[in-house]
Amino acid sequence: MSDFTTERGQLQDWTTLDDTGGVPTSETSALDGTMTGTLSECLEAMLHIVMAHQDANDASTNNAGYRVLIKVNSNSDEDWRTFFEVQATGGQANAQVLAANSGSGQANPERIEVAATANFDTPGDVYFLKDAGTLADSCIVVNQDVVTNDYVEHIDDLVNAYDTSDYLYDIVDQWDVLLPRGIQDVKVLFYNTDADATYATRVDYTAVTDIE
Repeated sequence: MSDFTTERGQLQDWTTLDDTGGVPTSETSALDGTMTGTLSECLEAMLHIVMAHQDANDASTNNAGYRVLIKVNSNSDEDWRTFFEVQATGGQANAQVLAANSGSGQANPERIEVAATANFDTPGDVYFLKDAGTLADSCIVVNQDVVTNDYVEHIDDLVNAYDTSDYLYDIVDQWDVLLPRGIQDVKVLFYNTDADATYATRVDYTAVTDIE
């Protein structure tokens, strides 16, 4: 039986992708500079990319997205080329403020306490739980069950604590990007050309570095 050596890590923690009145681009670091090993020597590498609405402003279709950039030479920063581009889901996210403290430290740490569950009542749906005070403490949640106008139950216990300043949003895009073998380096450039909608972005990675 083969034994895979796998490395997991984070290329970018939750980061605000602002509207055109703020900072409408966000660029990750290069993956090769983040990993313990070398990307070009990996047997397989995958990016896990997330874009989630973090407000209830209406975003037009095709106004936000990202480019995966691959470095084609080692000479300069001018050697980045687009591997592919993806558009995020537009429209207007539904928002629901939390009605009570939720998550870590509570009697039922899997519950997201909300006084109104309209638009958040379908098991299997994915939401963005935004920590208004510390964006890095936000998370993606999956609706396992719901008690009408009481709480949404996540599939696992929430790692962080949330309070009545935090919100649920219901438009979340996730992509798993399998990278070509042998590439030298890769990074992700997010962009947003909408006038008022903002997103939260995150990139993690998984790499198979050896097999025995």
